[in-house]
Amino acid sequence: MSSEKDDVKGVDVQETVKKVSDDDPSLDEAGMTMDEGEAVQPEAEASDSGDGGGDDDGPVSSSQPDSDDAGKIPEGSTTPHDEEAEEDDVEEEGHMSLLDHLGELRLRLTRAFIAVAVGMVACYGFADKLFDILMQPMIDVFQKQMAEHPLLPIGFYEDLRKVLSDLMVAQGMQHADKVDIFVNGLQKALMQVAQEGHFQYTYPAEAFFSHIKISIVAGLFLVSPYVFAQIWGFIAPGLYAHERKWMIPMAVISALFFTAGGLFGYFIVFPYGFEFFAGFASNGIQFTPKLNEYLSFCLKLLFAFGFVFELPLFIFFLARLGMVSSKTLREKRKYAILIGFVVAAILTPPDPFTQCLMAGPLIMLYELGIWVAFFFGKKEKRHLKKQAEAEAARMADLDKAATPQATSEGEEVS
Repeated sequence: MSSEKDDVKGVDVQETVKKVSDDDPSLDEAGMTMDEGEAVQPEAEASDSGDGGGDDDGPVSSSQPDSDDAGKIPEGSTTPHDEEAEEDDVEEEGHMSLLDHLGELRLRLTRAFIAVAVGMVACYGFADKLFDILMQPMIDVFQKQMAEHPLLPIGFYEDLRKVLSDLMVAQGMQHADKVDIFVNGLQKALMQVAQEGHFQYTYPAEAFFSHIKISIVAGLFLVSPYVFAQIWGFIAPGLYAHERKWMIPMAVISALFFTAGGLFGYFIVFPYGFEFFAGFASNGIQFTPKLNEYLSFCLKLLFAFGFVFELPLFIFFLARLGMVSSKTLREKRKYAILIGFVVAAILTPPDPFTQCLMAGPLIMLYELGIWVAFFFGKKEKRHLKKQAEAEAARMADLDKAATPQATSEGEEVS
């Protein structure tokens, strides 16, 4: 009687599931699963009732995993499908059309130009001081050449200062203590008469635009962290989520390297380079630099050294993309040294001492790039070893997750 009631109950459940599935086709699969589960359940109950309690079969049935838990994977483990889904999510987040990229580029460039304009306005009030600072390396070279080849001997000015002081004191004249100022001014005026130690410009607004250019460059260096942040922000959609957290630190580091390159060019390269170029002047050739040309030359060198000092960050990106490794960079070191000296010969005077001053930092930056590639490169042995260990651990978790399901199927067959 019990078996007949269970059969009737199973038929009623099947009819109910069929009716619901007809109303909602999306539930067909779920209905079939439920139908099969209900169909198996009466047989199990019938076997239990037929065995009179099932002393031997009871423990076996209780040890079998629940049908809902048989296919579950332990917490903390992942499947290839889950990892692919996560990667797809990351790619979808960074996926942008061509028009989206152009719109993003326009937005980033607009923000960068606005920031540079704000920096220019902030630095324009100091344009005179900045102008003097940028002209000072050339002025120092002129003064040094005048000291070595003066228009009048240095002793002449000393004798003139002494004679004028004694004469003014003997005659009872006032302001005898101002003789030094007069003699120093006379010396500078004679230096300008010799057309040494000053710049010339022919276009009336050239000096004004020179101050504008200097303000723009100073403003760019001032807001360089924000400008590099906009550059990294444009690159960010192509990065993974865990790599985007480095955007702000990398922007600050890029600005520091850029500024360090500009300072290196100003304090190291400018004095020796200008001294070399001004050394070609002779009695028949006077070196009187034009303001606009000198300023353009200085600004080009500042930007060149600023971007050259970004070499470690460039190597960092190549290493993260897997295009270079520390081993490859070490093997190519001799070519890097040669290129460093060639660049130094082009940008600096061709004497060995100045070339070493220029090539030395380039080689040091290359060595720094090797260590950057060693710590962050994808092709490094220790990183590949960690990836292999992580993959092995993941496969072990998958095998462990599949073991209970295999045991359950074996027990059902038995």
